[in-house]
Amino acid sequence: MSTDRYGADYYRQNGQAGDRPALRWYARLVRRYCGPGPYLDFGCGTGHLLRRLAAHGSAAGLEVSAWSVAAARATAPGARVYDDPDALPDAGFGALVAVHVLEHLDDDAVSATLATWRRVLVPGGRALVATPDPAGRGHAISGARWVGFADPTHVNLRPHAYWRDLLADQGFRVLHEASDGLWNVPYGRRYSPRDVVRAAPSLAQYLVGRLILAPGSGESSVFVVERTGI
Repeated sequence: MSTDRYGADYYRQNGQAGDRPALRWYARLVRRYCGPGPYLDFGCGTGHLLRRLAAHGSAAGLEVSAWSVAAARATAPGARVYDDPDALPDAGFGALVAVHVLEHLDDDAVSATLATWRRVLVPGGRALVATPDPAGRGHAISGARWVGFADPTHVNLRPHAYWRDLLADQGFRVLHEASDGLWNVPYGRRYSPRDVVRAAPSLAQYLVGRLILAPGSGESSVFVVERTGI
């Protein structure tokens, strides 16, 4: 996978260079469902989720782009940011988060990544995983305008059931599976009252900081999985 594309222009174009409310929600989910850490933000981007996790315990990040590594280190100066997955310590983490990582990897890289997760998590360690769901309601409503298609580096868009089965096959017990809801309003050319109805469940889920929406009901799949074995 080429890493030079994940620089300043990439983050500026997708609007993810700075902090954003979704990261607050993911941080709450990690603490609620994955335990006290130590935390690993696998694909930590510019470091804002990593900074939130580091405020609650030992935390480290991983990035493959030199620009992203530098940005994450500046954003979360108290956390170590690795630039090579092979340098991550064996059984070094109790909790891992991978928010919108898998869709950027081809199948071989996904297999290597899941093997890395198993290696770096302690037995019984947990991971929170989020990835776009092309079988979800968001895609059904948006069609060709679906947010999952907006990023040309999304090379592995798979339905919820595919990721659930793959995670299970690769040594992870699926503890929770859910959706992030319909947050990408408006779903037409302009806002309408229908958008309020569509987005309300996602907002409710965000406010309670739990996974309450059924798989397939939104834009992305969200999983909490546990590393099995010894």
